Amino acid sequence: MSAVALLGQAQRIINESRPDGLSSRMAAFLARQALEEIVDQRCADLGAPASWANARSKLVVLRALDTEEAADAAATAWSRLSSACHVHAFELQPSAAEVQHLCSVVASLLPSQMQH
Repeated sequence: MSAVALLGQAQRIINESRPDGLSSRMAAFLARQALEEIVDQRCADLGAPASWANARSKLVVLRALDTEEAADAAATAWSRLSSACHVHAFELQPSAAEVQHLCSVVASLLPSQMQH
């Protein structure tokens, strides 16, 4: 599934309330998947394809080769989305507003021709 499709699905899930209250966590998971697709593509575009590497390693590649703004946005969004995806008994569910904000950060990293 493409990053654009994953983000679209995340937005649909956020906008529909679920009786189990897991909408924002499910949307965060999809947004993180979209971000990982975008990071893969950015690494490839920068001449450093690393499909075998984990997400943290790819974020280091972005830190070295991409703009500081893009690298910061990707790393922050990935970290916050990863936290939102994990269930801990002592933490609250991520808010829909927080996940929507992170979705917009992920969307800002899409290549301009894919943002439509």
